[in-house]
Amino acid sequence: MSDTNNEVQFLVNALADQVAVGRQRALYAGQFNGNTKRTTLWEEFGYPDTVTFDMLYRAYRRNSSAYAGVHKTLDSCWIDKPVIIEGPLVDKSKKETEWEKTVTRLLKKHWSKIKDADRRNLVGHYSAIIMQIKDNRNWWEPVDTALVKRLGEAALVKLIPAWESQIKPGNYDIDTLSDTYGQPVSYTFNEQPVGDDSTYGNIRSVTVHPSRVIILAEGSEDDNMLSGIPLNEAGYNDLLDIEKSKGGSAEGFLKNASRQLGIEFDKETDMATLGKAAVAAGFKDLGDALNEKVLRMSKGTDAALVMQAGKASVLSVAAADPTPTFTVSANSYSSTILCPFNILYGKQTGNLASTEDKTAWAIRCNERRNGWLSWVITEVVQRWCDVGIIGQPKTNEITVDWSDLLAPGDSEKLDNMGKLADIAQKTQQAYGTPAVEINEIRAAGELEPMTEPPEPDPNAKPTAKDPLNGDDDNSDPNRDTNRTAQ
Repeated sequence: MSDTNNEVQFLVNALADQVAVGRQRALYAGQFNGNTKRTTLWEEFGYPDTVTFDMLYRAYRRNSSAYAGVHKTLDSCWIDKPVIIEGPLVDKSKKETEWEKTVTRLLKKHWSKIKDADRRNLVGHYSAIIMQIKDNRNWWEPVDTALVKRLGEAALVKLIPAWESQIKPGNYDIDTLSDTYGQPVSYTFNEQPVGDDSTYGNIRSVTVHPSRVIILAEGSEDDNMLSGIPLNEAGYNDLLDIEKSKGGSAEGFLKNASRQLGIEFDKETDMATLGKAAVAAGFKDLGDALNEKVLRMSKGTDAALVMQAGKASVLSVAAADPTPTFTVSANSYSSTILCPFNILYGKQTGNLASTEDKTAWAIRCNERRNGWLSWVITEVVQRWCDVGIIGQPKTNEITVDWSDLLAPGDSEKLDNMGKLADIAQKTQQAYGTPAVEINEIRAAGELEPMTEPPEPDPNAKPTAKDPLNGDDDNSDPNRDTNRTAQ
């Protein structure tokens, strides 16, 4: 009976161990690749469990697709500059205010720095803009707003864009009654350039007060700078597959071009005698002698290999076409950054991207401009107002107005005008009245409307000169009488 109990207890323990192992495997898989059956799937494919900033930065610097994804998004969104309005959008038609002139003049000096901070934000989880201000205070101290207000625009020395790895948050505000609850009370800025591991140059680290720092963390709707979403994070595995397909195909081509040889000896060959001859000739063994002969032949284009007991053959592999594999990975990566494949990579056949692709990409860039980039510019301008570099807007409202990337181009405007003119001509011939007015045609080309000449007043007394002789009509009241008498 005891043996039976022991067997049952053994089975129960074994089942419990299997359940525990299964839970651990499911937990591990759920944390990373989500596959509960093949928990080492990502490891087998060579995908990392966690994508760090260093990995994203290296991909941006060395992976052509990652670089193209960042700069295609960046350059398309910053293709032109917005208009800053003091007040709501309806005030755009009003005369430009002095505040708007000041902001436009100041932004003109620093557009490149703001754009570069956005580039660094796209690569990492966040980036920063550090304001170097002339206020006679250390960086770890709050800005002296009283002095800055007296200096005005001259107080802003420059804007310093910083990578994620260069600026780190310090302690956090834990006072739940504070307006800055959950935000860092200080930052640590490392002035050493990213990727520079040498001990030369400026490697100083300084503490910076939050009033001098503007954090850019796209995607962090919870206002946590660490919650930003890098542009290439979702497609990082696809970027690795792109490198595999390109590198594997190139490696196969290189091996075929290297002309590697294989030496085959038949069973009657006296290998011992050949080995002794090779050693006598000063080589280590027979293999060393053959390698030397093959190396000499590979270096020269006219070299020959003469053999008596062996047969040489070229080691080659069939070079695979990387296009299908590359296209799958590239399409998957393009979908993660919401950029059509033909927009990102173009087409080697010379075909242009379709109208649908251009429209989809314009919608994506319009959304980013009117959302994220408008917030960035508003935050920069508002921070300048808060520290006293420029005055506060009178309406306490700042509007950033971007151009519409979906607006028709010059050729499209002319085509629209031509179509409307054809409609006007045909309807005029058919019904006697054109269905489209001239100003409607001009509006399609974004031209100013033509003003209609004023109708003459039939009751008005003519005061103009005579169009025939230039005489004043009122100069000689008896002119007609005298002319008749003559």
